[in-house]
Amino acid sequence: MRIIHVLNRLPTTGDGIANATVDLACTQSLAGHDVSMISSGGEYVELLARYNVRHHTVALLPRSIELKLLRSLPGLRKLIRKLEPEIVHAHTMTAAVVMRSGRAWAGFGDYGLVTTVHSEWRRSSNLMRLGDRVIVLSNNGKKTFLDRGFPEHKLQVIPHGIVRSPRRASELDLEDAERPAAERIIVTTAGLYVRKGIGELIQAFGQITEEFPDATLLILGWGPDRETFERQIESIKGGDRIGLLGFVANPHTYLRRAAVFVLASYTDAFPLALLEAREAGCAVIGTEVGGVPELLEQGRAGLLIPPKDANALAQALRRLLGDSKELAHWRQAARSNLEWLSCQRMAEQTTKAYVSLLEERCGLRNASRNRMTGSSF
Repeated sequence: MRIIHVLNRLPTTGDGIANATVDLACTQSLAGHDVSMISSGGEYVELLARYNVRHHTVALLPRSIELKLLRSLPGLRKLIRKLEPEIVHAHTMTAAVVMRSGRAWAGFGDYGLVTTVHSEWRRSSNLMRLGDRVIVLSNNGKKTFLDRGFPEHKLQVIPHGIVRSPRRASELDLEDAERPAAERIIVTTAGLYVRKGIGELIQAFGQITEEFPDATLLILGWGPDRETFERQIESIKGGDRIGLLGFVANPHTYLRRAAVFVLASYTDAFPLALLEAREAGCAVIGTEVGGVPELLEQGRAGLLIPPKDANALAQALRRLLGDSKELAHWRQAARSNLEWLSCQRMAEQTTKAYVSLLEERCGLRNASRNRMTGSSF
């Protein structure tokens, strides 16, 4: 099958959309599909080439849409017509608008358009309904977009996968490796935004710091609210045992040593960070929002707490850090039943969605031809 993935950019600095799209494209290429990618470029281009995924650079950043993108439309049309894709898969709002309008009035060709909603909390994600198929990451996401008026026949639930990620093919095989003894390290990997619950995590750590004097909290990520969290850290007990480490290219170095991983988000569709924590064997604490309960198998693979509740988070940390058997149980639970989180499963389900769409479009074309000729079955 000829497939083109389209997104804004391809950085290696923790962009979940880029990470998931690269994993999907490379895994589809390994399965024998003809896969290309269109973006504004980035560090992942070299990796794509190693997996025989051809990259084509087009200005797709939202800020450039009125100038560079409009000027590049003739070249983009020529490229799409040359590649003759059967499926175009748009992963950002800009990509969805460009590829739907290009098919409708700019002569891009006749392809099936699939969109994936990676950021369902954004109201602008309603633009993803431009796809003939709309992939959401969880059953909660499906309900969210049904409530927003999306046609049910368009929506398909396909969770992200990360186990055996092509992006990390050169790393240690965590499934077979012996796990190190857990240290009393608490880790989170998240953008430094208030909505990621970093403030509640810092507050919860301050509540338990005297009970666990050897515990440390490591916060991996960068974002605009860093100064807010720095001030908060200075004001709590145990703040000297909290590290704001910034972006870390290989978080597994920290995850493999950690006892507990926390993601305290106010909202999250299906965060890759939790998948990585499960794969690494951390005991996991997540908030009951978005697709997190499904990712943690309704509490069988990790502890679920309410969002914006530092007291509940502190209690969950006490439960894990205060009982070595409890901690060992939840570390093992996180690593169990991971096959459904594999990149291969994600790619196979996505390809089946493509096939279903192409069959539907073929049926519609045949029905239209029959109506025009007056024939019937």
